[in-house]
Amino acid sequence: MAVAELFLSAIIQVLFQQLTSGIIKSLANREKVESHFEKLKSNLTIIQAVLEDAEEKQLTQKPVKPGIQPSRTSMVWKWITTCGSFVPSAIISNNKMMPKIKEVTNRLQFIVKQRTELNLLDNPVGHSNRPSVLRSPSTSVVNESHVYGRDEDKEAITKMLLMDEDCRDNVPVIPIVGMGGIGKTTLAQLVYNDRNVKQNFHVRAWVCVSVEFDVVSITEKLYESVTGEPGQSKALDILQVRLREELGKSKFLIVLDDVWNENYAKWVDLCVPFQLGTRGSRIIVTARNERVASVVGSLRAAYRVERLTDDDCLSLLAQHAGRSFHVNSELKDVGLRLVKKCKGLPLAAKTLGGLLRSKEEWFDVLTSKIWDLPEGNILPVLRLSYHHLPPHLKHLFAYCSIFPKDYDFEKNELVCLWMGEGFLEKQNSRKTKEELGLEYFNELLSRSFFQRASDRDEYFVMHDLINDLAQFVAGETCYRLDEKMDTNLEYKMPTKARHGSFLRHEYEVFRKFKAFSEVQGLRIFLPMPVQNALVCPPFYLSNKILAELIPELHSLRVLSLSGYSITELPSSICNLIRLRYLNLSGTSVVKLPDTLGDIYNLQTLSLRNCRAICKLPSTMGKLSNLRHLDNSTTDQLKDIPVEIGVLKNLQTLPKIVLSKEGDLGLRELRDLKQLRGSLAIFELQNVTNIEDVKEASLCTHELDELQLTCGSKMDDTRDKSTEEEVMDSLHPHEKLRSLKISHYGGVGFPCWIGNPQFHKLSSISILSCLECKYLPPLGQLPELKHLLIGSMPKSQLSSMGVVLWIHKLETLRFDYMPEWEKWAASADGKDIKFPRLRQLTISRCSKLTSVSPLNFPVLQELDLEECSKVLLESFYNLDSLKTLKVEAVAGLSHLPRELSQSLLALEVLECCNCSELLSLWPEETSLEHLTHLKRLVIADCKQLVSMGQGEQHFPRKLEVLEVFRCENLITLPNDLSDLSSLRELIIKNCLKFVNFPESGLPPMLKRLEILSCNALESLPSNMSGLERLEIKKCSSLRTWARGNFPVSVKKLAIENCPKLEPVPELMFPPYSSIMLEDLSLRTWPDFSNLLQRLHGFSHLIEIKLSNCRLKEFPEQGLPPSLRTLSIEKCANLKSLPEKIRSMKSLVSLRVTKIWDSKRFKPLSEWGLRRLYSLREFSICGGFKELEILGDGDGLLPPSLTKFSIARFHKLASLNEVLKKLTSLRYLSIMNCEKLKCLA
Repeated sequence: MAVAELFLSAIIQVLFQQLTSGIIKSLANREKVESHFEKLKSNLTIIQAVLEDAEEKQLTQKPVKPGIQPSRTSMVWKWITTCGSFVPSAIISNNKMMPKIKEVTNRLQFIVKQRTELNLLDNPVGHSNRPSVLRSPSTSVVNESHVYGRDEDKEAITKMLLMDEDCRDNVPVIPIVGMGGIGKTTLAQLVYNDRNVKQNFHVRAWVCVSVEFDVVSITEKLYESVTGEPGQSKALDILQVRLREELGKSKFLIVLDDVWNENYAKWVDLCVPFQLGTRGSRIIVTARNERVASVVGSLRAAYRVERLTDDDCLSLLAQHAGRSFHVNSELKDVGLRLVKKCKGLPLAAKTLGGLLRSKEEWFDVLTSKIWDLPEGNILPVLRLSYHHLPPHLKHLFAYCSIFPKDYDFEKNELVCLWMGEGFLEKQNSRKTKEELGLEYFNELLSRSFFQRASDRDEYFVMHDLINDLAQFVAGETCYRLDEKMDTNLEYKMPTKARHGSFLRHEYEVFRKFKAFSEVQGLRIFLPMPVQNALVCPPFYLSNKILAELIPELHSLRVLSLSGYSITELPSSICNLIRLRYLNLSGTSVVKLPDTLGDIYNLQTLSLRNCRAICKLPSTMGKLSNLRHLDNSTTDQLKDIPVEIGVLKNLQTLPKIVLSKEGDLGLRELRDLKQLRGSLAIFELQNVTNIEDVKEASLCTHELDELQLTCGSKMDDTRDKSTEEEVMDSLHPHEKLRSLKISHYGGVGFPCWIGNPQFHKLSSISILSCLECKYLPPLGQLPELKHLLIGSMPKSQLSSMGVVLWIHKLETLRFDYMPEWEKWAASADGKDIKFPRLRQLTISRCSKLTSVSPLNFPVLQELDLEECSKVLLESFYNLDSLKTLKVEAVAGLSHLPRELSQSLLALEVLECCNCSELLSLWPEETSLEHLTHLKRLVIADCKQLVSMGQGEQHFPRKLEVLEVFRCENLITLPNDLSDLSSLRELIIKNCLKFVNFPESGLPPMLKRLEILSCNALESLPSNMSGLERLEIKKCSSLRTWARGNFPVSVKKLAIENCPKLEPVPELMFPPYSSIMLEDLSLRTWPDFSNLLQRLHGFSHLIEIKLSNCRLKEFPEQGLPPSLRTLSIEKCANLKSLPEKIRSMKSLVSLRVTKIWDSKRFKPLSEWGLRRLYSLREFSICGGFKELEILGDGDGLLPPSLTKFSIARFHKLASLNEVLKKLTSLRYLSIMNCEKLKCLA
């Protein structure tokens, strides 16, 4: 069976649910076609069972006969498309619907007849006797020399085993979970064979459980493992009695490897013999599914096994490849690329390593798909996880193959996509579609198909090999047009394609998407964002795509134009009547067409980050199925129609703006009972009728987050008493989790804010309430964890219930409270203790001087800004602090001694704008305790002359040192070179900084950046290890220090150093050893000896030359690796490099401001026409007499996609140059006054 059919059976189930929906049933009954629908459903049930049986045979047996033929598969997809058109509007007419029903029924009947010849079963869906997929059982034996990167995991599990934990009723269970191939079994084996574990547990047993959780069989294997003898009976009662007798004698350790069981009753039956075990006995369970951990009754959270590091993966790969990378550095480079492919999965590293023999095989494996590799067991192991998914999860997982690798996706966004595709149509369920989607998502997460993105908690990602698996099972049904889809070419899409995505490019043209119109039944148009880019450019979409292509894709369920610079939607968007999901986020849309209201199936409309949109059409009231309207971060959106109030299914509406004209008001919230998530209400000062507020009945909306904002302008038109009454009537639901109040004009807060009935309220922000003198009793809120109070000029901290609320706070911030003078002690006079506070910020509280002793046992980040020295001195015992930021603290000459000595865990120290600071540390202060300090930043400290008063000025583990705008700093301490861990040194705008210490730079320094140090005359010595060297605006800099040119430097920038001499010849090493990739030279008069050597820099990719005395490029030319060349204001230059025609890698050429064009070669002689690699060309200024751009045939290559021309004041004609640029996507013409047309 082809891989796409793995996806078919799951899709059919979704279709079955749609055809059995209540509305379809009632309409079919009314139009007398119900008998045909019943026959259709009957055949559909058989087809689904046949496909599931075919899938079962593919996974468990060698195929004897061919599977379902492509022609039959194509037929199935045709009727899926036809059935998808059974929307209510299509059933209105019996005459229109009957032919379609008969056609589909006949097609299904033909496929049903083929099941016998294929030897496939049509048992009811969900086989009762499913054969197990044959896999070799695991054992407890492990070769520890072949294991890498699991020492910390082993130590953590061993600690759990050996700790004294009293569980009176049950033996403690330690679940180890993770995706297939991640190393769960290996970790269990390491722990099982640990010497301390062997000594602690007198009886140990190992059983590989695998898929079938047969209590009798597992008990029999346990008995044999414990006693060394086979069980004499198959009777469970006898086996359990004997096993209990054996286990009751000693402390035991049992490992149950590869458990899939989620049946609690079976687990209870298995555990009967374990109840009498000696105290300290333990059970380890390894599983792929976190739900197994809850079934086995673990009292602790499951231990999740994470991916290996690249270094550990590389060691494992080399071990199984039988190679030593110390001998062959070229193979090590390939190995590193292979490791990236493994993405930390040990199974992948082992398997790939086992395939590597010759050098050619290394490169073959590098370019192969995982499932194409010979003798591989990666895909079968991962496919087993897919095989055991319920049918309703299989197609949801396969659908995720549309995501590019390493793509971070949001949970709710994916659920909306599933819903838009119609995957969440479950009948007879009390749960909403969103609740079902979240349930299914969490199930896939628990089974390790998804993982949390490491840097963002709300985002998730699929492991690369899981992504490969999704592509495999989806086949051609789901397409992904990424690196294969060049913007210049047409792409042929599979005829079966229904769901998919494409990687967004800067300029999208019609030709790229022409194939979309040729595929019947295409359901999705989804551009993927460019992630991890330092600069995200604007994206442009051809009007022809928007106006002609998209409105003709009648089967679209999902349409995303996110991120494109479009200003409007065509009115023909109404043709997409099946559309459920429309994403316009991040576009430049100003308004939506009135025809939007005709897309009556629309469920999700995202306008997030549409900063230009100013109004919504009143026809939106017709969108009765709309569930999610995301209008967050829409700064200009003020006009929201009152018709929004009739959308009773609406669950998401992040923002409403109240107007004085009486358009949208609070009363429109009355019928929106389904609102969830977050809601921000702006311009509350415009409310004049309190009955509208009461009618909104905010307490009936189960919101998670609520923001209440009045206008920022405080004037005589504001009625304080009315605002107080409005705020008092906006009592939210008791399940509220977050509350923000800003620009409120009342004197006091409503009593409900501090009401303990808000048992989930964990975050409160109160900002810019200028008239409030007293804060609400926040101490009564039992779950308050995050508190921000800012811009409260009349308020003090009285009446907040300090004694109560501090115990659960995790983050606390005070900003601009100029009247706050005293932070009082607790009621009993003891120290104020914050047992859970991790982050504290106090800013612009200049009068706060009277402070009781503060105790922060777990504080990790402290930020003090524009506060008194007394406040800083009140902190002590900060041995958990990791980050300390001190800014504009008056009277501070150095950090307080007691505070400094307590910073045992400090990692980051920033001291800024402390005008009286003379040194960081007080005299004779030892820095030996600062063993974790890695980053030190000092900025705008005008009086600073040294880092410290003693012999040691820097902590020894420092990695980053940054000094900015310290006017009196002359040099750095002599012990700078002793900092063996220092990686980055940045000095900017230190005007009196004269020199570096004679001992030079630290040996491991990788980055040195010097900016605007006008007194500096010489560069430091020992620069040979640098990878990044930037020297800018050092007007007195003259000489290079002794030593070698940094051969490892990858980025070199020297700008505006007019007195700097050439690099001495003796500093240069052989060409082959220079690693330079990026070179930028600006206003450096003499760099000729460096320029003459550039052709030998084989790694060089980018050169930028500006305002230099360059007359000509060297005869040898530039390196062939060069991709970008930029030349600006080089007045003496006569021509481009002579060998530019041979630079096959050059992609971008920029020539700007060649003032004396008479000595420069004419454009027609530049030799660019045959430079077919060139994609971008920009020219500005020069050639003052040029009237005609040049020979249309011989000027520029047809590969050009971006062309910019400016400041040709006499240019009158382009001479048909543009006609030859068939790949052009972007054209910019500026300050060419005489140019009248583009021809």
